[in-house]
Amino acid sequence: MERPRQQQKVPEDRSGWHRIDAIPQLEILFHPDRRLAGREADQIERPSIVVAVAGKREQALRFDPFSIGAHFHIRPGLADQIPLPVAEGQSPLDATMRFFEKPLRFRGLLALAEEDEVASQLRDEEMRNAAAQIKNLSAVHKGR
Repeated sequence: MERPRQQQKVPEDRSGWHRIDAIPQLEILFHPDRRLAGREADQIERPSIVVAVAGKREQALRFDPFSIGAHFHIRPGLADQIPLPVAEGQSPLDATMRFFEKPLRFRGLLALAEEDEVASQLRDEEMRNAAAQIKNLSAVHKGR
């Protein structure tokens, strides 16, 4: 018997996760490489960005700009992953940041996650600020 799908929750164990402090309506968490948690033995970098509406435990969006197999999710756990369009010469993280730097796209994804009210409240400068924080954390991680 197949178990019913459940929307995935925001990680309770915050080890390695960084809170992105840019948008009061959203909780955004960034992990520069989940493979460091020791779950994966391959050489694939596994950064992840989890987005939840403030006050909710369920993930609205998750971006997995992995070095191989980059993808994202709308309402993770309820729907299948969507391949991340990465242009030639572009890193998967840069492709993901396009959603933040072009906020209309991000708002559209939130609307697809049935979070229209929050999507309409997001300000462009907050989204760009979130992207800058994620890029900075990623650069610090790679510089180690």
